[in-house]
Amino acid sequence: MCYNADDMKGITTTQSSFKEFIELDALYVDKTMYAYILVKDPRRNFFFLSRPRRYGKSLFCSTLHALFDGRRDLFEGLYIAERTDYSFERYPVLHFDFSPLDMTDMESFLSCFRLALRRQAREHGVTIDDGSPAAMLTELLDAVIAKEGKKAVIIIDEFDSPMTSAMDKGFIGSVRDVFSAFYAVIKMNAPRIRLFFITGVVKLSNLSIFSKMNNLVDLSMDPRFASAFGYTDEELLEYFGEGIDEYYSSHKDEYSSRDEFVSRIREYYDGYRFSPDSDVTVYNPVSIGYFFDEECRFRCYWNMTGVPTLAVNLASRFPLADILGYDLSLPLTAFTTFDISQICGGDLSEDSILALMYYTGYLTIRDGNENGVTLRFPNREVSSSFTEFLVSRYATKGIGALVYKGSVAMTHGDVEGLVDILNSYLSLFSYQLVEKEGERTFHMLIHAYMVCLGSYAYPEDPGYKGRADEVVRYGSYIYIFELKRGDGAEAALRQIKDKGYADKYLAEARHGGKHIIICGLDISSSEGKVVDYRYEEVI
Repeated sequence: MCYNADDMKGITTTQSSFKEFIELDALYVDKTMYAYILVKDPRRNFFFLSRPRRYGKSLFCSTLHALFDGRRDLFEGLYIAERTDYSFERYPVLHFDFSPLDMTDMESFLSCFRLALRRQAREHGVTIDDGSPAAMLTELLDAVIAKEGKKAVIIIDEFDSPMTSAMDKGFIGSVRDVFSAFYAVIKMNAPRIRLFFITGVVKLSNLSIFSKMNNLVDLSMDPRFASAFGYTDEELLEYFGEGIDEYYSSHKDEYSSRDEFVSRIREYYDGYRFSPDSDVTVYNPVSIGYFFDEECRFRCYWNMTGVPTLAVNLASRFPLADILGYDLSLPLTAFTTFDISQICGGDLSEDSILALMYYTGYLTIRDGNENGVTLRFPNREVSSSFTEFLVSRYATKGIGALVYKGSVAMTHGDVEGLVDILNSYLSLFSYQLVEKEGERTFHMLIHAYMVCLGSYAYPEDPGYKGRADEVVRYGSYIYIFELKRGDGAEAALRQIKDKGYADKYLAEARHGGKHIIICGLDISSSEGKVVDYRYEEVI
């Protein structure tokens, strides 16, 4: 095992109830500092915060619920109980999760919505009549406030799930109208609400169904909440340190130091940045949970929580070379004007597509300022899995088997085997795709393949005399590739030497026990494959 159960609390990747976390004595990374920011001032009490799926949104909602239930006993030892003056005063809580709503048709949706409202009424010991969801919510608020003699708390989780589930169905307009009326009730009752918190994947805008919710404070890119969801590097070391130590102590032959093992975890699962005004990055919590639960195996656990069909479909509208590029710029207005109903209409602009890929966790902020941001893949887990899905859309069949074979060849420095595998891979793409942009397309396809391997791949890697076409770190090897079309592999290899592309990696290789392989590839557009190659092991 990578950790000792006696030293480290149990990990759960399926539980989203704060009460269950505490009562099961599961490992809970304390995020109550952020809950306190929301609850401490009753004058500032309408909030929205978006994050990708499986980021702990439901757990955070459950934490707020427990706070307003007055369950101080559940918070013993945590920040809000030990380091603040929060009173844990009890309020009636209406807690909705919209992800289970049945979106088969309009009748099913309304029936399920009404059931959710009646369930809330039962939990508070009141009764309400059937009607429109807006009318039922009005009656529910009246009843619970009258019974408890206090303002109500409303928590809504996965607000966008019904909209995205219904986007290909003919009743999306009616769904929009229902929610518009529902949120209008909340806005109208604002003086009687102690706290309103709503969360989901997609950022709110003042358009469409949310036009009545202009009193919300949007915390999605607030630098104070950059690490409210997900784990920081410090939290990883504090809460999972025993697991790291346990695994490293029994696998010292694989890593030169504990720091090297931690660096690999960081490169695989860290890198999500949620504010252009904060440099803080976080790990996906579910990926980290699976990683330690699966004895520290480096895998793409992100895919275990769902296949990115929508994101891949949208990304396919871009030229493949563009979406796989490292710098994708986006103005901040693309976030502030994005409306979830645009997804349903199928008329998303390129900026809106990139914004949606950011919301869903496939791109993250690299840097930014008051005007805009630069987006990129957050880490190896996402870049390799998403690229494989995306590239497979252009190939005649799946590339999974070739990815596995390539990883074996790269691990052992087997260039001959790698070239054979690359040719099998390149043969999966149509002549039209390859010819569309010529040499650039070959560069892009080979770079995409290296990314699919889960490698550290750098296209157009700059040196003091020029740029190497592709530099790839894989295991104990650093590969430097130069591509030519018809000029011969020997000329490509000579260029690597003459321009000193390997020089910047020599010290790293010597001190880190790595090997450097330089490789020239000559590619034929007419044959769609590598027709010649030359390589040398530099060190």
